[in-house]
Amino acid sequence: MGSLLSRAARLAAVAAAVLAWVPGESPANAPRLSGAATHPLWASSSVADSDRELDLLRAAGASTVRIDLGWSSLEQEGKGSRSQWYVDRADTFFAHARARGLRVIVTFWGTPCWASSAPADLKQGCAGPWWERGVNRYPPADAGDFAEAAAWVAARWHRDMAALEIWNEPNYSYFFKSSAPAVDYAALLKAAYPRIKQVAPDLPVLGPAMLGSDVPFLEALYSAGIRGYYDGLSSHPYNAGADPGDPTPARGGQGNPFLFGVPRVREAMVAHGDGDKKLWLTELGWSSCGPGGTSTWCVTPDAQARYVADAFRVIRDCWDFVDSVSIYNLRNKGTDPNDRESQMGLLLNDFTPKPSYGAFRDVLAELRAHPGVPPPAAGTPACGVPEEPRPVDPGAGPAGPGDRPVDRRDLVGPTVRGLTLRPTSFRRGRRSRIAWAQSEPARVSFRLERLQGRRARWVRLRGSFRRSGAAGANHLRFAGRLGRRLLVPGRYRVVAVARDGAGNVSTPARAAFRIVR
Repeated sequence: MGSLLSRAARLAAVAAAVLAWVPGESPANAPRLSGAATHPLWASSSVADSDRELDLLRAAGASTVRIDLGWSSLEQEGKGSRSQWYVDRADTFFAHARARGLRVIVTFWGTPCWASSAPADLKQGCAGPWWERGVNRYPPADAGDFAEAAAWVAARWHRDMAALEIWNEPNYSYFFKSSAPAVDYAALLKAAYPRIKQVAPDLPVLGPAMLGSDVPFLEALYSAGIRGYYDGLSSHPYNAGADPGDPTPARGGQGNPFLFGVPRVREAMVAHGDGDKKLWLTELGWSSCGPGGTSTWCVTPDAQARYVADAFRVIRDCWDFVDSVSIYNLRNKGTDPNDRESQMGLLLNDFTPKPSYGAFRDVLAELRAHPGVPPPAAGTPACGVPEEPRPVDPGAGPAGPGDRPVDRRDLVGPTVRGLTLRPTSFRRGRRSRIAWAQSEPARVSFRLERLQGRRARWVRLRGSFRRSGAAGANHLRFAGRLGRRLLVPGRYRVVAVARDGAGNVSTPARAAFRIVR
């Protein structure tokens, strides 16, 4: 009973932790649309799997399902040349969702090789599995090609769609490889919006599907001219492993992207004259990868359930500008109990419901029964933008003048910490021990750099070596070789980068050493 009371008190304290209502806002209400993400067009998903997912969404009381639809698969062979197998697969899914009364939020992204702006050494004449080389994650050379394909998607399936979302997380380089992401993404949105409206004027167009509550990126998009080129603003305000109703300021690069970040995104929209537009949270969720997982995202299955339900209550009680919420995701992608990405689902990979599925079902029923809240009494603090300290690097100790912003990759991908060599100075052919800790199961690539030249520049050596590591402490023996080559005497450093099963990469970790004669 004590834990239930403390959680209720914490949710009530959300009101006391904030400044005031945004002027002119009406009392909050439950989001109009609610659902979860699935991946029915992936090769690993059968029609039977997809139907089972749709049935479970309907049983939970959901109204939407979010899917990703790949331009790189739709027009793999060339402009205007649609892959019939992919169209047929999508036709089947849309028909089956319609039969269950579910509307589809479609995220349209991924560039086919022929249209990609990827460098030639990656495209390799579009030979071989170019998608494995990340060619599809570069923006198109001509935004008009994307716009025409998006318009075709809208024309064919708009009657079954709740919205069409332009790309996925363009502020995260894993999904959008660009030296000027705000400019390039704005070009996509500005090209696609009018073409989609020509064929489906009533279909909501969403953007930018940004990771976190990234107000600086949103401001850059407004500077690039996106106003007037979207109907709803979409974001993914993941809160790592934190309780959505905890008003305690979190330390980190984006600082409480849910409770603190969502109102700040709204403030930016209002400041730019888009107060009439709604916010769509097209991804939101927690990973039940704890207690064995070491990622900061890992929580227990029971905590995942509480957080999912409480997030919906915060939205209902605080933010009437949120139109839609999609939990990421309905079903676990894998079976590793300690892997963050694998354990984001409301269901296990074998469709067994987790506690979070029951919480999702129950809170949707609660919101249908009690969709709104009364306006706050005069003088009562309510939901607005809370105060918080300057964000700093988590784990860096007490705040100080040297605090630095956190790299966004540390919020979504694996982390590598404590990279060391022992000994740090050894003879050619002798062995040293490389040790490190990683936050989740991942494959770690090690490259070597040598200090060279009068200006003492670090120069990367050709070649690398890799090792799959478990969550926690790892080590390997290093004999001062790169392939079959013994390293010549000099000063070196090893650079380690981890990549998890979803393709997320860590920030590089570095450790220096010396080869002596």
